[in-house]
Amino acid sequence: MKWLSRFFSSITILLIAINLAIPISSSAIRVNLYNVDNGLTQSVITGVIQDSYGFLWIATQDGLNRYDGYFFKTYRNNPLDSNSLSNNYINSICEDRNGNIWLGTNLGLSVLSRKSGRFFNYYSNINDPLTLSDNRIYTVYEDKEGVIWIKTLTSLDKFNSKENNFTRYPHYNDLFTFSTDPGDFDIFEDSQGILWVGTKDGLCFFDRILKIFKRYSNDPTDTKTISNDKIKDVFEDSNNNLWIGTENGLNLYNRRTNKFARFFTKSDKNNKLKSSIINVIKEDKAGILWIGTDVGFSSFDPKTHTLINYNDFNANGEKHIASSVQSICVDRTGILWIGSLQGLIKSDRKPLKFKLFSKDSLGNPLFANNIIASISEDNFGNIWVGTWGAGLFKFNPNTGEKILFSYASVKRHIYNDFVHSSYINQQNELLIGTRDGIQVYLPDKKEFVDYFAFKGIINYGLFRNNRIYSFAEDRNGCLWIATKIGLYQIKDNTLLGFCNNPMDSTTITSGEVYDVIVDSKGYIWAGTLNGLNKIDPNSQKASRFVRKSIYSGRQLISNEVMCLHEDSKGFIWVGTSNGLHRFDQNTNNFKLFTEDDGLPNNIIYSIEEDRKGRIWVSTNWGLAVLNPETDLIKSYDVADGLQSQEFNVGSSYKSKSGEMLFGGISGFNTFFPDSIKVNKQIPKIAITSFDILGGKDRKTLSVEGLDEIEISKETSAFTIEFSILDFSRSEKNHYAYCMKGLSDQWIDLGTKHSATFSNLNAGTYFFTIKGSNSDMTWNEEGKTLKIIVNIPFWRSNAAYGLYGFLALIGIIFYLRNRTKHFRRTNQFLKEREYAMSKVEKQKEELILKNKSITDSINYAKRLQEAIMPSVAHFKKLLPDSFLFYMPKDIVSGDFYWVNETKNKIFVAVVDCTGHGVPGAFMSIIGIELLRNITNNQGVNDAAEILNRLNTGVIQTFSKDYSENSSLVKDGMDVSFCIIDKENNILQFAGAFSNLYLIRDSKITEIKGDRYSVGMGNLSEKQLFSSHYIPIQPEDMIYIFTDGYADQFGGLENKKYKFRRFRHLLLNIHKFPLETQRQYIEDSINEWKGKNDQVDDILIIGIKPDLSCMF
Repeated sequence: MKWLSRFFSSITILLIAINLAIPISSSAIRVNLYNVDNGLTQSVITGVIQDSYGFLWIATQDGLNRYDGYFFKTYRNNPLDSNSLSNNYINSICEDRNGNIWLGTNLGLSVLSRKSGRFFNYYSNINDPLTLSDNRIYTVYEDKEGVIWIKTLTSLDKFNSKENNFTRYPHYNDLFTFSTDPGDFDIFEDSQGILWVGTKDGLCFFDRILKIFKRYSNDPTDTKTISNDKIKDVFEDSNNNLWIGTENGLNLYNRRTNKFARFFTKSDKNNKLKSSIINVIKEDKAGILWIGTDVGFSSFDPKTHTLINYNDFNANGEKHIASSVQSICVDRTGILWIGSLQGLIKSDRKPLKFKLFSKDSLGNPLFANNIIASISEDNFGNIWVGTWGAGLFKFNPNTGEKILFSYASVKRHIYNDFVHSSYINQQNELLIGTRDGIQVYLPDKKEFVDYFAFKGIINYGLFRNNRIYSFAEDRNGCLWIATKIGLYQIKDNTLLGFCNNPMDSTTITSGEVYDVIVDSKGYIWAGTLNGLNKIDPNSQKASRFVRKSIYSGRQLISNEVMCLHEDSKGFIWVGTSNGLHRFDQNTNNFKLFTEDDGLPNNIIYSIEEDRKGRIWVSTNWGLAVLNPETDLIKSYDVADGLQSQEFNVGSSYKSKSGEMLFGGISGFNTFFPDSIKVNKQIPKIAITSFDILGGKDRKTLSVEGLDEIEISKETSAFTIEFSILDFSRSEKNHYAYCMKGLSDQWIDLGTKHSATFSNLNAGTYFFTIKGSNSDMTWNEEGKTLKIIVNIPFWRSNAAYGLYGFLALIGIIFYLRNRTKHFRRTNQFLKEREYAMSKVEKQKEELILKNKSITDSINYAKRLQEAIMPSVAHFKKLLPDSFLFYMPKDIVSGDFYWVNETKNKIFVAVVDCTGHGVPGAFMSIIGIELLRNITNNQGVNDAAEILNRLNTGVIQTFSKDYSENSSLVKDGMDVSFCIIDKENNILQFAGAFSNLYLIRDSKITEIKGDRYSVGMGNLSEKQLFSSHYIPIQPEDMIYIFTDGYADQFGGLENKKYKFRRFRHLLLNIHKFPLETQRQYIEDSINEWKGKNDQVDDILIIGIKPDLSCMF
């Protein structure tokens, strides 16, 4: 069979080559355009995929985007977060079998873990062969075995998932060719398991067993070689044909001969493709190839060999030129997503649901002004189209032939160009009603004549200047005519009139009659400006149905009845200006349907019933169909092919074949209800976000890949957002949810794609969401999220038991203490007299001791000042800085330290445990340890300095160096900075201390580690981490202890707090350094007022002078 397969493959290539001479079509395309205005991070799209969940992922030159049909969730690089995207310029995107998203960027490889929501990044290291071969990634691809392959400029790299490293496979590299274009050098595994690799020097296939490449390159003298060496894309279609896009045309590879057939090259005289640079190739469900080039996109049918170019398109009311199409994605429903320089182009190429008659082949209106007032069909298949002021057209929908009858015409004259009604009576005569009378069509003469004159009926001029709304015939053949000035009946060639008499309740409710019908029982129904009327043909008397002043629910919602219809079950459907009614003649009850029930609009213009008993209504904002069995309503709009959103009163018709016709302000639509195309593919559904609204923490929780989530009872409210991942008409997707544990009922949300819950009791809940696409195809399985609302401990049964026990203990303790109190009081009175005699003696001794202690503390202060760096030395090393040092006591537990070695400046701010003398001794030990670590040990890494300081402090206060023999549990909170003057880098490590960086009037908090120096023991491996921050001009750096923020004061005697401290720094950071120090001092003194200082205060502000750092 192999020879047969090869034979057909050769024939296919030959046929395609022959048929490229077929004229190329050009066509418009229905599209939507998404760009930064819609939420994308950038309009330049470099990659588009649909993942296994159903989300759409869009890579750009400035970040990653996830689209759920409603919103774009964006991902960008954060320089301060190592678990963010490695670089915003993304060249390639793919999803692995675990749902993780891999991204090739201009600076490394990133993978987004769907479980954690974090990025893990991989970079090249020139000294490590187990890293990426280069940081610029052109393509990332997963093969059928789940192996991730990465293409760089000169190598194919394989990711070894178990070892978390890479194997490099360099390929041929011509040093005299170079390329940096995004989207180049594709990787593709074909149906035969061959791994194809595009390079700048030709097409390679990689032998994964022998670890070698075989290269196919261009030979200018051989047209059977590949047309260009720069490979842009490799793709295999559903017939296993391998297509290769290059910088000069499209190539079809013949596996039998190892030859290439070339198409659309620059040298091809028959080339109708707008550009020969083929960036991307994809295939839709119909087998059509879609080709993205530098100047647009095109479709190519390999069977008929028809090429259609799409180089411009209309979207969002504007004309756009498509350019630089780098990616194409065909989603599960067949929608094309095209990544271009203008943004993301969406093209839903499914056929429209309704046939439209609006414009001719030249784009001109078919029916003059196209405002359709009436429609009917004669026995010859001609459609008679009455317009609003542009005459009457006889239209053949098969040939497109049309004949105009108008007031201005002599041969085809009609009374008035406003033709509001047309009607085929029981004698197959065509009657038309205008604003100036009624006429009948004479087929033999091909003209209209006065109806009353033709029938020999005296009409007394009642129909001159009178708008004719509609016609109906009863079972006796009597014609009923609804007009602006009354209701009329022609019986036995005699004209009878019905009008409103306010004094007679058996007359009709209004003289302006919009519609008239005859029901299956022979009763006449007239819809008027002021109510509905049922007329007994025998008594000629009317029963009235009008809304009273207060709507009761069983009466008309509005008295303006615009259209009527009796269905096959005998129900009367009443269209009003404020909703649709179904009237049950047995109960005299009106059931109301409005926009709340799914109608697109409450103004009902016309009503028709199809052969399955479904009710179709035209409105002021679209078309709707109602299923009387379920009362469910589905609506349609312009995107479904309607002539416009707005239809016209009475402008509808149901043909004998069951075809529906509805007219509006831009033509008319025709359709067979059973032939409307419905998307029956069950859509995927996803929970997209979980937003905490109440409580202390307002935040959005990631729920991707999770089946369970826990929240606190303190969460007073939360919102769950979800999406049906069918993008045909996302705004028309429907949803319903059930929250088991709260209720077992399903709640219909309509098109709302979120649900909010508040004040849930503690317990376990199961939230299940199901939904449908815009054609009401439901995903009944849905998506379930288990929600656990945790009860706080203080409200648990154990807590209540503890409360009771503590209360009992408290009572016992109180009684015992009270007895002891009485005994102690008695003893106290006895001893008081004796104690008073000793007070005077003790007072004198205390005065002497206090003087001795004060002298010792002052001496300790001099020792501390001697060992600490002087202010002069501090200013010498950091001239653009200030130092604010305000001890609580004579000696301080806060100290600063500064040193310079090897063109690096070391600065530390340290808060020792305690105040006064204990703090002072700690500071002396800390200074000596820092001096030894930096000067003697030569350590110049901030984190390592803190690690060694931590060890030194622990060893200093331990009796021996065993793990559990610490005698003193004192420690230090440290902010340690190293300013690299040569490289303009600030290195920071913190032990329970942070650093503030103000840049461009924005403050950034660099957080230290959450443990102190010296508070553990040697067995606890607490390793501190360093932060590296490039220094920029005008940067302002602040390090500090917590004494400033902890100071009590102000009007309410509260702490100053770090929030107020940051605000102060933002306000003063541009002032001279000494002015900043003075503001800080004045601010804390004003805040403190008469309160005591609660802690030592130390603040250092540094403005690095970049001009000196070389």
